[in-house]
Amino acid sequence: MSRTINEIFVHCSATRRDWMSDQSTEAKRDEIDRWHRQRGWKGFGYHYLIDRDGTVIAGRPEEEIGAHVSGHNAHSIGICLVGGHGSNENDKFADHYTSLQEGSLSELLDKLEAKYPGAVVRGHNEVAAKACPGFNVKRWLRGPRKILSETRTGKGGAVAVVGTGIASIADVADQALSAAHDVSAMADALPALRWIGVALTLAGVGLMLYARWDDLKAGDKGR
Repeated sequence: MSRTINEIFVHCSATRRDWMSDQSTEAKRDEIDRWHRQRGWKGFGYHYLIDRDGTVIAGRPEEEIGAHVSGHNAHSIGICLVGGHGSNENDKFADHYTSLQEGSLSELLDKLEAKYPGAVVRGHNEVAAKACPGFNVKRWLRGPRKILSETRTGKGGAVAVVGTGIASIADVADQALSAAHDVSAMADALPALRWIGVALTLAGVGLMLYARWDDLKAGDKGR
């Protein structure tokens, strides 16, 4: 049975960096499964587990209700990062997790957001008095997107400048040839050159506008 998903929660296992470091990700999932069963749950309460080497494995099927956020389980997906022991809700991601985990989490979130449009990504600490997952998810999500937006804006601006320059050169050349009454092949090419410049300018402006729209869209989703 399919579920309506409107939230994606990020959690942590609250374990030390070296916890079961010589064991497989599956073994770690099984150990957390044992903890959850001891609490009287059906078993592993998350839908995904991300190990410190970036390995991602599934827990509960997405169509099955998880056991990870009280009052929010019915319409959410739970992701657990291995680590986070002694963390604070305002720590940085890198304080407790690896770059491999960061890459895997970003990729997994991209897939889930594409699959469940409109779902809001949150940290457990946003809806409960807990440090979990040990960093500010909203801030973390906006950081990479903001950098991407600034990169797109910079590239868009450069393209627009080049396009404007080409169009300007075409206009100057056209005026010079007209004054000299030159009817060479170069004169025939100027209209095309001018349109190339205009197209590049529009493309650059479009890229800048898209960057700002994407950044605002992320902000509207509460990131």
